[in-house]
Amino acid sequence: MGAREDPLTNGRRPAMLICDIDGTLTDEHYGLHPDLPEAFRRLEAAGVPVALATGNVRPVAWALSRHLGLTGPLICENGGVVWDWRRENKVHYLADGTRARQACEWLATRIPGLDSAGISSNAWRESEWCLYTREDYEAIERELAQSEWSDLEVVRTGFAIHVNDPSLNKGAGICLALEPLGITPSDCIGVGDSPNDLPMFSTVGWAVAVGSAFPEVKAAANAVASDDLIGGHAVIALIEEILSLPE
Repeated sequence: MGAREDPLTNGRRPAMLICDIDGTLTDEHYGLHPDLPEAFRRLEAAGVPVALATGNVRPVAWALSRHLGLTGPLICENGGVVWDWRRENKVHYLADGTRARQACEWLATRIPGLDSAGISSNAWRESEWCLYTREDYEAIERELAQSEWSDLEVVRTGFAIHVNDPSLNKGAGICLALEPLGITPSDCIGVGDSPNDLPMFSTVGWAVAVGSAFPEVKAAANAVASDDLIGGHAVIALIEEILSLPE
C-alpha cells in the first residue's frame, strides 16, 4: 500500500486507541487484515490499550477483542451497550431496544417489502434494531417522523440502517466506558469510517478517518488516511505511527 506524507496522529501518544470495527478494521466483505492481531498486540505491549466502539453486537465485539488481544472496554451498538469485560462482569445499557424493534415492525406495515426482522445480528441486539442497507432509507425517515416513534434516530452505515434512541451514540458510550478508568476522552485517538462514528470523533481528542470513509466522516476528521489505506491498512499505518512517538 502507498505511503502517506501527512501524519495520522497529532504527535502525541494517546492514552487509548478507540477503533470502529466494520469498514475500519474489516473490508466490505467483513474480512480482517491478517496483520492486525500482531499490530494490536505490539501496541498493547507498548502500553497503549485499545477499545472497540462499534455498531455491532456485544458477542461479536467480545470475540474480536479476545482474538486481537485488546484490553480496552467494548462500546457496542453505537454506544447503547458498554462492557469492560476484562475488569467487571456488569454490562451497562444506555437504552432498551424494544421500541426500536416495535418501530421497525410498524414500518413493515407502511413500506411495502420492508423486512422488519432486519439483519441477522438482531438476534443479539440489546439496545437498538438494525435493518438491511437495501431498505428505503428516506422512506424510513419520513414514516418515523410522522409516527409515535418520531423521537427515534435513523443512522445509515455501510453495513446496516440503525434505528435507535437519540441519546444513544458512540460518544456517550465512550464517556461512560472511560470514566471508571480515569482516562479523559480528549487524550484518546478514535478511528472510523461511517456516520455513526461522528459522535466518537467529536468526543475524542484526535479523530482519524480511514481511506474508504464516507465523505462527511473525512470532513469531520483531524486526519484522513490516503484512499488506498482501507480495510485495516489505515489502522496498521496509524499504529506504526503511534509506536514511533516518544513515550
